[in-house]
Amino acid sequence: MRYLLLVFFPVVAAALETPSLEPIPETDSVVVAAHVARAKEIAGERFDFLASSFLCRPAENSIAHAIRTVPGFLDPKAPAVEPFQAFDNLYYVGLHAIGTWIVDTGEGLILFDSLNSEADARNVLLPGMYELGLDPTGLEYVIITHGHFDHYGGASFLGREFGARIAMSAPDWNYLRKDISLPHAVMAGYPEVVQPERDLVVADGQVFSMGSASVEFMVTPGHTPGTLSSILTVQDQGQERKIGMWGGQALPWQEDELAQMHESLHKFWHEGKRQGVEGLISTHAWVVGNFELRNRGRGVAENPLLIGKDGFDRIMRIYDECIKAQFGRNHARHHLD
Repeated sequence: MRYLLLVFFPVVAAALETPSLEPIPETDSVVVAAHVARAKEIAGERFDFLASSFLCRPAENSIAHAIRTVPGFLDPKAPAVEPFQAFDNLYYVGLHAIGTWIVDTGEGLILFDSLNSEADARNVLLPGMYELGLDPTGLEYVIITHGHFDHYGGASFLGREFGARIAMSAPDWNYLRKDISLPHAVMAGYPEVVQPERDLVVADGQVFSMGSASVEFMVTPGHTPGTLSSILTVQDQGQERKIGMWGGQALPWQEDELAQMHESLHKFWHEGKRQGVEGLISTHAWVVGNFELRNRGRGVAENPLLIGKDGFDRIMRIYDECIKAQFGRNHARHHLD
């Protein structure tokens, strides 16, 4: 019962803050509906998967909506998806609902997130890496984008087994004991989840450079107090490309956290435009269309995950409108209260 000993008290406290899995009615005001409509207009057919997903729905419904619509979401028995190479030195391994991105720098591997648990790391991550020709003994860093169990669950195992250093922002190292996702792990019946011991602390603006790749980190609070977003320099057919990784997807329903996320979005958006980001990935790859765009682009010469600078800007604008819609819902709820 190591899992329960580890998380019992945080689970009890966090459960009080965790939204119900039963969806609330979705009856939006004219103002909120206008923001949702604008998000869908910006998305068009190309990015409709984002504007029509849970992002523009009431934030309180995000988990309930994902359980109904995302294959394997909060399912401990969810099967692995086919691992794939996205760029010359960037790979995806994992499940549909949550995965890892692996950068092969030529001098070691940088892994983003670690799946739900040690069981996932053993049974999904390692076989997928071997299938892609990636040797896990070359793991140097495991970057945890934020302190929810589905992102850090396999990290302790990877550190113990391969000597990888575990990195997270200072606010999220501190947040682990209050992780509000743990009640859902318990309810869903996930096997033992062990929180990693504090290791490397990643600072805002810090850059990891190794071999053929570099990663610039931004601390972007909102989804959690210290969510890490990144801009990666990767190789595509031998050419350098800038790829963004927005670190926390679901919108918070609390007003102060939503305001933080809105500010963080604009910080990431501005820096992405400045650096010429041409693609967007997430360890919740389904949210930003990594699977859908890849499937649409099979057999096409150009990398389908390269959405261009305009595509990056459009996705940021969709997020912006969805956040504004949630502000409108919060305002209406407070007004009624």
